[in-house]
Amino acid sequence: MVSAILYQTATGSCERYAREISRRLALPAYPVNSCPLPEGMEVILIGWLMNGKVQGLKKARKHYLVKAVVQVGMSPPSAKAEAVCRKKNALASDVAVFTAQGGFHMRKLSPPLRFVMKRINPGIAARLKNKGGLTPAEQATLTMAETGEGEPATWDGIQAAIDWALQERKPLKVMKWHEPQ
Repeated sequence: MVSAILYQTATGSCERYAREISRRLALPAYPVNSCPLPEGMEVILIGWLMNGKVQGLKKARKHYLVKAVVQVGMSPPSAKAEAVCRKKNALASDVAVFTAQGGFHMRKLSPPLRFVMKRINPGIAARLKNKGGLTPAEQATLTMAETGEGEPATWDGIQAAIDWALQERKPLKVMKWHEPQ
């Protein structure tokens, strides 16, 4: 059974999601780099995406059994996000994968990441502008790419992860007592 939520955040979205999952599941949430849990405990990891890699996953795997991953990025969840995450992060089929759109704040990034995102964002914006008929989540991504700032269309992208975690909490099977005859 999952014992905690671990997170690796760059601009605050992963921490925000971790705190909300923590609150709703009554589990503690810790940054990956300062988790006090004993090694081998089962955890959910929430990490931001960089080039398809979930940040914090490598470190979490060294010490804990990662049962689920919530990948957080600028883009809205897509049908292929789970498959890409599994491939790029070498995740087995028994690890649950969820995708949530996070906020983007260029000013909070380290200088090297800022440099990279300033080069990537115009391409993201152009692709979305050419698409037309954007969903609210795609519009949020366009705003983030054009301005370097923005919030997701909604912060409810973690509901599937919460539902999964609740399902994983298997209650003890209660046996009916039968009086001896």
